[in-house]
Amino acid sequence: MVRTDLVVPAHLVSGLQMPSLSVTTAGTDVQWVDLPVGRWPFLRRSRLRLPLDPPSARLARRYLRVEPWISLTRLAALVALTTVDIVDSSAPTFWSWIVVWLVVIVSSIPRVNGVLPRQSPYRTVAGDLRIPGIPIEVAKQWVEQNPGVVPTIAPDPRPRSRRWYATWSAVLLISAIVLFTVFANNGREDSLLIWVGVLSLFLLGVAMALKMLPRGYIRIENGDS
Repeated sequence: MVRTDLVVPAHLVSGLQMPSLSVTTAGTDVQWVDLPVGRWPFLRRSRLRLPLDPPSARLARRYLRVEPWISLTRLAALVALTTVDIVDSSAPTFWSWIVVWLVVIVSSIPRVNGVLPRQSPYRTVAGDLRIPGIPIEVAKQWVEQNPGVVPTIAPDPRPRSRRWYATWSAVLLISAIVLFTVFANNGREDSLLIWVGVLSLFLLGVAMALKMLPRGYIRIENGDS
């Protein structure tokens, strides 16, 4: 299915007219869901009501209902384990960490926790609204009903320069490698918390490196959804 992104100028958002076609599959069997505008789904300051196919709507509602509580549970568990590890380094926290990470992984599975659709809207650097991955036939109707809405396949620019992301990626990755080398060769049994911190630095460095690529450059397709 051919898809395109839609860019809605900020002044048109309040009066936006939407055809009753799913923005996920272009089907006529739709359910309307208030999707958060932005990369932080728990901020309810701005939402956009979009027509989704029933399976996508069910997963999106489940995510919006369950994810805030799961995130709080994850945070509480991590804080508790970190506190125990700092206060009493001899406490048996290894298996506790394993259990926590297993819970994090399982609770992140879309069928368990739900997931927001690829078409979740967000604000561009210029302040306009962008809705990615709209089926082309649906996008045409949006454009016909809303003069000023622009279809585009051009990648949305990042808020920072590639050099900024490259610099921070290098700093984080080098820091992770240096710390790993130091702690791996210091001859002591270091706290598991230290290794979690080193791994976190490494993953943050990889994430920064990926941000050098345009938005949407790497996509995992899920059929026509």
